[in-house]
Amino acid sequence: MSVYYVYQGETFDEERSGGYVWSPKLTKNGKKNAGYTMMTNVKKGDFILHNSNGKIMAVSIAKADCKDGKQPKELADANTTISWDNDGYRIDTEYYDMDVPLQVTNHKQWLADHYKEGSAFTVKGTGKQQYMCSIDDEQAVYLLENAIKLQSDENTIKMLKAALSDIVDEKESEYDQLEKDEIDSLVDSSSGDKPEWPGKKEKQAMTKSQSTGREKPKRDPKVAADALAHAEYKCEFDESDRVFLRKNGKGYTEPHHLIPISKYRDFKYSVDAMENIVSLCSHCHNLLHYGRLEDKKTVLQKLYNERIAALRNVGLDLTFEQLLNYYK
Repeated sequence: MSVYYVYQGETFDEERSGGYVWSPKLTKNGKKNAGYTMMTNVKKGDFILHNSNGKIMAVSIAKADCKDGKQPKELADANTTISWDNDGYRIDTEYYDMDVPLQVTNHKQWLADHYKEGSAFTVKGTGKQQYMCSIDDEQAVYLLENAIKLQSDENTIKMLKAALSDIVDEKESEYDQLEKDEIDSLVDSSSGDKPEWPGKKEKQAMTKSQSTGREKPKRDPKVAADALAHAEYKCEFDESDRVFLRKNGKGYTEPHHLIPISKYRDFKYSVDAMENIVSLCSHCHNLLHYGRLEDKKTVLQKLYNERIAALRNVGLDLTFEQLLNYYK
């Protein structure tokens, strides 16, 4: 899942009523435009924050991947200061309105202090002069948290919290508590045999978010438990790292997707493969989630070097630079 930020301005009402976001493919001068090209990156299940005249008016979930689409009649007929070519991109999306829009300029200083290259805001905390933008997860979470504080309608609050929960869940790519409990139960009841890597290329299994109903990648606790057993319950970065013993005498380590499961769209085959799940002590696991990039790099380099052949065997091929970029 990705999060996007669109500056709709004059056309918000028409696009909101029609349940879509639309842009031309090219400028009136026949040139490519970064904001228009960005439309093609939006996939089914992605979130979009909708800005109109400096306020976030709504959040939506893309109902399908971006597709080619002619300019809707209501946009062509709208009383706007801009005219576009008819050949364009369209994203059908489910809008969820805020009963109190968020005035983004009130958060200009925070956005400046937390500037992210490639996101929807400039180094000064102002909005980019671009139609569709990607937005950094931290910025999206911050804006949604502040939008929730303004709302009074219970259904609006519920939807925004659900969107926030989904974004945070995929950002952290952690197992939820029910999954952790099942992994622990499987480890406790395991026979002690060392499972081998299956070496199978499989399609990514999907499930639905209980919060928003959008599709998301499924994590199989059995695969995670087998990965821990394959590593003999030792930390795969440093086997000498101290781990405490579970009640059944096995070392306590934690499963971690080396390629984050949130990046499943970058690969043809499932990233929830045993070959992609490493066994780590609590220290190393938390380092990869919350540590500095320079400290993560050493851990990632060793894990990458030891796993890349197995990853390629199940259709997961990437460079170390690509993996490192996932952890920035």
